[in-house]
Amino acid sequence: MIVKCKLKLILKPGKATPTPPIAPILGQYGLNLMNFCNKFNNLTKNINVEFIHVKIIVFQNLNYEIILGSESLSNVIKKIINVEKFSKKPGIEHIIINDFNFINIISKNRFLYEKKKISSIRKMILGTFYSLGIKYE
Repeated sequence: MIVKCKLKLILKPGKATPTPPIAPILGQYGLNLMNFCNKFNNLTKNINVEFIHVKIIVFQNLNYEIILGSESLSNVIKKIINVEKFSKKPGIEHIIINDFNFINIISKNRFLYEKKKISSIRKMILGTFYSLGIKYE
């Protein structure tokens, strides 16, 4: 099969509808939106997270494959640190964290999905912390 395109989306599990933002993205490739929404909702009906990464591989004959990923890293950080909102000014205002346990828990969780060294995953997490306004000391 010849691959027409690969799409990456972040969707709410079990709540896909053929309306924006899904409709304009998938509609331009000629996919049947109702079939996609039904298939996605059936795949994710038992997943209890806020958002999930989804990869969609569209083939030349308009068949497609849905690959479910992991929960977004910022949502995982929100759950573990128990923060409702991150800093509005990430470079100026910081939320300070002194416990390495948070980074360790998140990195072990991400290690199951990422094909990288654990040290690289920790650097990625620290970079995400910085962009969200969280400072590790």
